[in-house]
Amino acid sequence: MARNQKIDYLLLILLTVGIYARTLGHEFQMSWDDNWYIVYNDSIQGFSLQNLKTIFSSIYQANYAPLQMLSYMLDYSLWGLEPGAFALTNFVFHALNGVLVYRLLYSLHGERLLALVAGALFLAHPLQVESVAWISCRKNVLSLFFFLLSWEAYRRYRTAETGRGALSYLASLAAFLLSLMAKSTTLVLPVILVLYDLCFPEAGRRLRLKDKIPYAVAALVFALVSMHVQTHDFQGGIREPYHGGSPLATFYTMLPVFCLYLWRMVWPAGLSAIYDPPVHTSPDGVVIGAALVLAAVAWGGVRLFMRDRRLGFWFLFFWIGLLPFAQIVPIYWLITDRYINVSIIGGAALAGAGTVFLRSRLGAAGKPLLYLSVTVWIAALTVASYQRVGVWRTSLTLWSDAVAKLPNTPRIWEHYAEALRGSGQVDASRRAYEHVLVSQPANVSALAGLGDICTEEGDLDKGLVLLNRLLKIKPDHVMGWASLGTNYLKRGNYAEAEKAYLRAQSLQPEAWQVMVLLGNLAQARGDAKMARQFYGQAESRSRGNAEIAYRFACAEAMAGDLDAALAWLEKAVQRGYPKARSLAGDERLSPLWGDPRFYYLLQRYSLE
Repeated sequence: MARNQKIDYLLLILLTVGIYARTLGHEFQMSWDDNWYIVYNDSIQGFSLQNLKTIFSSIYQANYAPLQMLSYMLDYSLWGLEPGAFALTNFVFHALNGVLVYRLLYSLHGERLLALVAGALFLAHPLQVESVAWISCRKNVLSLFFFLLSWEAYRRYRTAETGRGALSYLASLAAFLLSLMAKSTTLVLPVILVLYDLCFPEAGRRLRLKDKIPYAVAALVFALVSMHVQTHDFQGGIREPYHGGSPLATFYTMLPVFCLYLWRMVWPAGLSAIYDPPVHTSPDGVVIGAALVLAAVAWGGVRLFMRDRRLGFWFLFFWIGLLPFAQIVPIYWLITDRYINVSIIGGAALAGAGTVFLRSRLGAAGKPLLYLSVTVWIAALTVASYQRVGVWRTSLTLWSDAVAKLPNTPRIWEHYAEALRGSGQVDASRRAYEHVLVSQPANVSALAGLGDICTEEGDLDKGLVLLNRLLKIKPDHVMGWASLGTNYLKRGNYAEAEKAYLRAQSLQPEAWQVMVLLGNLAQARGDAKMARQFYGQAESRSRGNAEIAYRFACAEAMAGDLDAALAWLEKAVQRGYPKARSLAGDERLSPLWGDPRFYYLLQRYSLE
């Protein structure tokens, strides 16, 4: 490796660290997937044969992504539930991807400036922040890493002497399978490889489609799996009917969306966690204008391809990377930042090529100005990305930003309300949910959230009305049944509470949270033995939850086993029980008040 390349690698890594090091102080996004993928996901909490079986046989948030879950398992085994450590893994993979993009472009074009500008643009672009700063988007950086490795191994196979490339070919296939096992949207690789063979031909070698068949088969299998699990039969499924009611309306809608992608590549301002582009059911002025812009872009792409196939390849690469999100199979999200993480390589390559082209035209006198302009451009993107990373610090910072930018989008208000509640701003959360219900009276998330808040705050009648309305709309809403059970429990109607909890359990038997609720019901009935059984089942499933340890302590105290109660109470404190400072006056622990060991425990953990 040349010394200059080593310097470039170091610069790219330092650039990534400068932008993303602040994610080490971020929290999990508890109102957007990090809770379900990581915090509440027992199957990633430690290595075991059972956990490995689970992650390779389960669907998480409507995704089959066992490699993503395996990477979380590694993080947890090393660091526990430390969000900064999970974030570190994300940005390390992002840095590696930047290095691989640089290496790929340098190998294909032999231009250091092209590769360096493209690598820096790839790493520093604000559209990449969502894929890196959001821990649940690990699938993006991980999948792209193996996508690039697969391509690299394929290049070695193609340039090897006849009969000597078998290992590289198998390595490429293996890396492609790993990429698909992280996120299936890299299934475009077979198309990329065919195009690569055409645009970067090897002397004396013809295009061979036969060696692409295994890639195509793998892509097809994972595409079918993805289409199946993305239905609403699975939690988090985003498959939708055609937007606007027809394929033609969806086509009209996507024309302005594609223009938005192009514009944000050049001017990435106003980025948000969620966007709400309008649906177009007819060729109105916006659609016609977008069609003209895209026609002009296509014309320029054809001219570029005719002039230089190698550069035309990157133009086509950009659009091929967007194919999984082109609404051919309609999905809920019309546009998000994370959907461009493959395509952005094509845009970055073209930007690098444009820089080289300008250098050749400007001559020696104009080069300093060119280099200064490119440096300022990348520096501006770096600053914008650094600021955008800060938005992802907590759930509240993320959704406060989103609701400020798109205040009329109910989906954002749902997340905002949940984030407010998670930060302890219950009244503000209540108002946010009520804001959603004004425009969408049947909004399931708002009904569930507001019904639960009313129940928790003692407004039982309003909570009951909201929860019954929710369950009439969505009878299989697990947390709705759980909240309904708690509503009845607070009323002293233990029989109805039990029915509701058991209904929730039947819908999601693996949910340890429902086990805790059943334990709470048993404890309210004065049945300490049954309460301990339920808490024990919950403990075996959750592996280290502070709330369960606290509930266990209460049950043991009620049963008179003070030694066990103190042991569980200490576990609750060690696990980070959020209400630890209120333990001294907790009525549920009153049997411990006469035991000096209770006060010694509080003193030892500075809880008095």
